[in-house]
Amino acid sequence: MKRVIKYILPILFPLYSFAQMKLDLRISMFDEKIEFSIPKKFGKMPKSMWEVKYRNLPMPDLVLTDPDGEINLLLNKTDNEAGENELEEYKNFRIRNLQNQRKDISILDQGVKIVNGIKISFFKFSSLAVDQGVFNFYFFIILEGKIVTFTFNCIRSLQKTWEKTADAIMESVTVKKDN
Repeated sequence: MKRVIKYILPILFPLYSFAQMKLDLRISMFDEKIEFSIPKKFGKMPKSMWEVKYRNLPMPDLVLTDPDGEINLLLNKTDNEAGENELEEYKNFRIRNLQNQRKDISILDQGVKIVNGIKISFFKFSSLAVDQGVFNFYFFIILEGKIVTFTFNCIRSLQKTWEKTADAIMESVTVKKDN
């Protein structure tokens, strides 16, 4: 039996590292018009942590983080008016803007898809922080004619563990349409 465990454990361990974290908490925002799921381990980021990580940027509508501050999810309803047909153009604008501002940006994936009956544009990229690499995943939806941005990021060493979870968070987004 010990010999079997000795040989099977190394095979199973890599599979665990690619496993998705359980999305066991449902979040509702903007008068319950947007809902999405997250891991229960996320909590609101303290303002003091925000100031260290993001300096002088204004805090978005929602900032969630893990207990170590290594995995973050930001949500913000912008004042930018747009329709779903403009989401791809907005995504491309954001990519160009990032690439013009920073030379360390490497686009990993991008696209537009329909999720739960709504159009979502997205892109994934890697960048450099002061002390390490960062995996970033931005996705955008429309709510009441305004662009809502979701920003997921984690240190690059956690990307294999968390990228599937970030995908699942995006896949869990629902928007209540006005009747």
